[in-house]
Amino acid sequence: MKDEQTPACDPRDIALKSFFLGPQSENASWFEALIGRVFRHWFGWRRSIYPQDGCAISVADQTTPEFEARRARFGAELDVLLARFEDEVPKFSPRYFAHMFSELSLPAMVGHIVTLLHNPNNVSGESSRVGIRLEEEAVGFLAAMVGFGSGIGHFTSGGTLANFEALYRARIRMDRWLSLGTLLAAGGEELDIFGAAHMGWQRFDREMAERGLLAGDLRATSMLDANPFALAAHYHQTFGHAYLGPVVLVPQNKHYSWPKGVRMMGLGEEAFWPVALCENGRLSTAHLQERIAQAQREQRPILMVVSVAGTTELGDFDPIDEVQDILDACAQTHGHHIWHHVDAAYGGFFCSALGDAPESGPAAFEPHAHRALSAIGRANSVTLDPHKLGYVPYACGTYLSRESREYFLLTIDAPYLELTEGRDRGPQTIEGSRSASGAVATWLTARTIGLDAAGYGRILARTVQCRRQFQALLLAHVPDIHIAPGASSNIVCFCIARPGEPLSQTNARTLAIYEAYSPEHASEFFVSKTSLRFATHDAYLASFTATWHATPDQDELRLIRLCVMNPFLDSRETNLRFAEAFVEDLVRRI
Repeated sequence: MKDEQTPACDPRDIALKSFFLGPQSENASWFEALIGRVFRHWFGWRRSIYPQDGCAISVADQTTPEFEARRARFGAELDVLLARFEDEVPKFSPRYFAHMFSELSLPAMVGHIVTLLHNPNNVSGESSRVGIRLEEEAVGFLAAMVGFGSGIGHFTSGGTLANFEALYRARIRMDRWLSLGTLLAAGGEELDIFGAAHMGWQRFDREMAERGLLAGDLRATSMLDANPFALAAHYHQTFGHAYLGPVVLVPQNKHYSWPKGVRMMGLGEEAFWPVALCENGRLSTAHLQERIAQAQREQRPILMVVSVAGTTELGDFDPIDEVQDILDACAQTHGHHIWHHVDAAYGGFFCSALGDAPESGPAAFEPHAHRALSAIGRANSVTLDPHKLGYVPYACGTYLSRESREYFLLTIDAPYLELTEGRDRGPQTIEGSRSASGAVATWLTARTIGLDAAGYGRILARTVQCRRQFQALLLAHVPDIHIAPGASSNIVCFCIARPGEPLSQTNARTLAIYEAYSPEHASEFFVSKTSLRFATHDAYLASFTATWHATPDQDELRLIRLCVMNPFLDSRETNLRFAEAFVEDLVRRI
């Protein structure tokens, strides 16, 4: 019999249990008191503001039949709403390992609720005196976590918008340099389009100072200020080469937001240049170098190079360190400065595990993943999604720039707002009105759980270890299972494939397993699925499917995907061992 008085878990893990409600609402009593404290404080604060104004709702008002009828209707409709949400997918449960969300942390929920009560709009300090300061502090915490030190940024509605923010700023920077380069080339300087668009800030500042130029002097040659169609002809005349616009180099394992972003920037889908994946399913640095050389030959400026930390399908890490080495060499050898953005929407929070504790640092990750995470701080910008591995409520993304200068690139006049130049993010963000809730939720989690090896780092390192244990159980007990190679975070993908069978048969089996675990079938576990296409993962799939001598009669391989995020998945206190129970259930179903 389990001893209810003696804790079964490590004291360090027990401490972290205080930050989650628990699968059975185990922390409900004291958390309910905490929420009551929040509302009592808010009520008291409202009463303390201009008390001389008197009450607008009298006791007599509250006792009228009309008032009571409306209040009763409100309560009844609330009951309807609560009942409807009982049909929601129980993402908080350790039985849920489908998509990239899980249990919410209590500090995140409280921060979110407190902010909703005050409803600040972080468009400016005028409409958010406290929220905007908390956002600055939260950005500072995240910047330090990824290695940016004094980086700067803001919160967005999600990773897609954060990626767009990176594209936006990279385009403005490139435009500044190309605008000046056009003036220099027109004055007789030997400069081509590619060299002009990648001249770097040092040369830009020197040339501007030596010629006594001001920012306004670049407007006539700026694609963002002048008519871009007329200016393309001017570039052709000035440089002696047709200007076909910039390109964006993104690995084939990219998120869907990148092709969307290129189209939204008006560059045309042709400007999206995919970088091939190596046989490990990560960005091929050899092909990246080929793409950079191709862009230079064709005089296509590179708006940015994108690396991924935590891919959507496999949760793996591109060689961010090697990519940055290549770009550093371009700058040092040729004077070509190319923007490097890391899409770390999923994997960025693993940086919190890069500490010295035994369960974090190199021991927590595969060597390539540790090198990649350690190199994020060398990039120009980063996307993070606190609403994934930050255990923060939706919708909450973050865009970070390493350099303040590459953040405050845009000037927009909003006469109805009082803005502080070089400080307010309002004129700099794609979104206008922005809630402070995500920023404050992240702020409170950083201040309580901590973005270090003892806090988030320990939680996330444990999820990586859980994934390894899960993977070992699957391999030991599920016949004909094939684990997708390269898993290096907390995502595991697999298929059930008989020797020599066609992919169509394997894929049909995968789809049947997925449907069996779908919410519509009242399953006790929840999984997701993904597909890897030969068009994007050719070398990887050729190597993987060869392990069972598959007959490639389809252009994709479907996989069951498990996101091992729940902090209670391997708890020693629960009656059920969730991973073992799922494996047993899977064996029965196949």
